[in-house]
Formats: sequence, C-alpha cells, structure tokens
Amino acid sequence: MPSRKRLLTLPCFALAGLLVAPVVAKDTVRVSGFGTVSVIDSGTDNLGFKYDLSKEGLYGESSLKPGSALGLQINATITDNIDAVVQGVMQDRIENDIDKSISWAFLRYKFSPNVSFRVGRIATPIYMLSEYRDVGFAYLWTKPITDFYSAIPIASMDGADIAFRYSLGDGILETRFFGGQSNVTIETINDPYEVTLGPLFGTKLTYEVDNWLFSGSATTTKVKEGDPSLSITSNLSALPQFLWPSLPFTLEDFRFVDTRITYYSLGTSYESGDWNVQAELSYTDTDWPFFPDLAAGYTSVGRVLDSLTVFGFLSKAKSVGGYYELTSPPTTSLAIPDIATGFNLIDQNLKARIVNQETLGFGMRYDVNANVALKGQIERTWLIDNRIGGWSTTASGLTASVPDYIDTYSVSLSFVF
Repeated sequence: MPSRKRLLTLPCFALAGLLVAPVVAKDTVRVSGFGTVSVIDSGTDNLGFKYDLSKEGLYGESSLKPGSALGLQINATITDNIDAVVQGVMQDRIENDIDKSISWAFLRYKFSPNVSFRVGRIATPIYMLSEYRDVGFAYLWTKPITDFYSAIPIASMDGADIAFRYSLGDGILETRFFGGQSNVTIETINDPYEVTLGPLFGTKLTYEVDNWLFSGSATTTKVKEGDPSLSITSNLSALPQFLWPSLPFTLEDFRFVDTRITYYSLGTSYESGDWNVQAELSYTDTDWPFFPDLAAGYTSVGRVLDSLTVFGFLSKAKSVGGYYELTSPPTTSLAIPDIATGFNLIDQNLKARIVNQETLGFGMRYDVNANVALKGQIERTWLIDNRIGGWSTTASGLTASVPDYIDTYSVSLSFVF
C-alpha cells in the first residue's frame, strides 16, 4: 500500500516562528495572495492531459481542475535579520490534505544583505519557475510548458538552503546550496502512490545582468520510500520461479526504493519593454525502468504591444538512452493465462512510459490592470513513434491506437492581491 507518512517538524517550526511574529512586531506582518481560474480542454478517451504528476489526467474533456489555484502568503518580519514566510495553495491534487496545501513555511536569517539562510519548507530551486510555479500571473502562458514541467513532481522540500550573492561584472551572481527531502504523489494506471525522495541535495547558480537572467542547477536524490511498480507487479512475486526464471531479477530491477535520480537544468530569460524571451533545457538521469532518462526543453517568445502580449513557443520531451529489455518467460509458461497477462501488462507499461513528443503553441495575454491578466492559448502536440509517456493513460489505452497529435486549448484569468 502507498505510504502516507508526513514530515511536519520543519514546517511546524517555521509556522511557530510566524505565530510569534505579530507579538514581536505587530506592524511587520504582510498578507498577499494570488489565484488562477483556468479552463483546459485536452486529451482523448484513452490518453489524459498531464498537467503534472500530482494531478489526475484530463481525458478528452474541459475542466477547471488542473490549472486553477488559490494561494495566500504571509510574510512576517521578526527582527532586522529574521523573517518568516508561510504560503498555502489550494488546488486539485490526486491526494489532497492540509500538509500538501502548505507549499512554503520557513524561517529566514540574513547574515548580511548578500548571505541568507532558510530552514523549513521551501521551494525546490531546480528550475526557473521554482519560486512562482503556482502563480499564474507571474509567467506569460496559461500554464507552465507541459513538455518541460509535467514530469517534475517536486515543487517544495522540507530542509534548508543558503544563498550567497556577489557582484560580478555588471551583474549579480547568486549561488544557492540546498538539501532536504520531498514527499510527492505519483499517478499510476491503478492507484496513486506516495513517494518520499531524500536525502535531496543540489545547487543552483543564477546570474542577472541588464535585461537577462541565466540559471543552472544540479540536483540528486534517492527514493526513500514508496514503490509505484507494485501496482502491476505485486501479484507476480508468488509465482514459482521455474515458470518465469528471470522474474526475481526483473522484480529487483523494478524496485523503486534506493533508486538514484539526478536532475540538471539550464535556463535563460530576456525581458525588455517590447520582448519577453525564455528558454530552458533539462536532463533527468534515473536508474528506474519505468522512467527512462528524459531530455526536455522549450523556447518561448513574446511580443509586448502595450497591454497585450502575443507569444509562441516550441517544446520537446524525449526519452533517451537505452530502454529496459524485459526478459520473457518460457514459451510453455506463456500458455498460462495469469503469466501471459502479467508479462503483457508489464511490457505494455514499460513501453507506455517512453516519451517522444513535441509541441507548437500560440497565445495571448492581456493585462487588464496591474493585478489581473487574461490569457488564452492553443497548442498541438505531436506524438512521435507512437510514444505516449507524456500522457496519463487508462488500462485500455495501453493497447489502443495512438493519434498523430493531440490539441490542447486553455484560457485563464490570473490575479494577485
């Protein structure tokens, strides 16, 4: 069964600091918020649009659920050098509770204007949208680029980070080191599984100069708890080994716990009064057969015309490297229905997790005022070589015909307050 343990110590520690803040300095508590009301239409009967791994797929329908969110943030200054931040986000998730709704809850200590330390629940700084992935108003599109962001389940972690800022040439270089662990929910064809990643360690470099921002990150972690592969292999472990001699080795290969996952990313953005350009590349290196190594990236260009911005983007995600070769049982064993069914189910799931797709999208953003933006977007995703790993799927979808492409339409109203 999936684990449902929660690591609450660090978030609660930060929350306690926030509760003390009004007593220390009543005039230094600031409340702000953000929200997005979004309708997305995508998917087919068998292939579900995957906003990210923590949400249910959208199968050929329109829905408010995947892209809508409402957030509230409290910033409290405790002393000149210490502040606390708590952010909660209400949105649809496969598994939802109060703990998952707390995206940030940390204390920050500033050793100097250029050195700061945070402890608690913090945004995981591994991509360009790390600090505002849920804040639709902060980015150009109706939603984060799907080919790049849908396979990244980590938005926050329980741990700590330290950041150093330096003047370098005409710009500012920030070096950040972080560590902790993260609890995520992963969707499978059967049931969602709770997975704990940790210890998680990484670093991120960011350089800002003029209208440009450049970033790079490297992160590594291990799976501490949770094994989604059990949803399709648990019924096979009791089979006599002579019926499927290679099965014990296969099941060991499928074991998710202790799997090493390493993530690298590069990004850049340019913003002027007339143009908005952003691009990211990532590579995920994993030793788990159900998630082959993945390369992903996108380029987005927006032209600002007063309150209206028109934009377009190209994105791609592709599984790379070798794919797992499942060893078949003996021919005589395949004549046994349970073994044939088990073998086919595993083989189909392995193939269904391979990604090869690219997307072309266009959209518009209209800034109603300084706090409200209305956006619309259309995109077409081509599924290359019949690969469906970028989409959720049903059991029947494992053997269904694959369309050449799937169109996605989305509109959103984003706001901050």
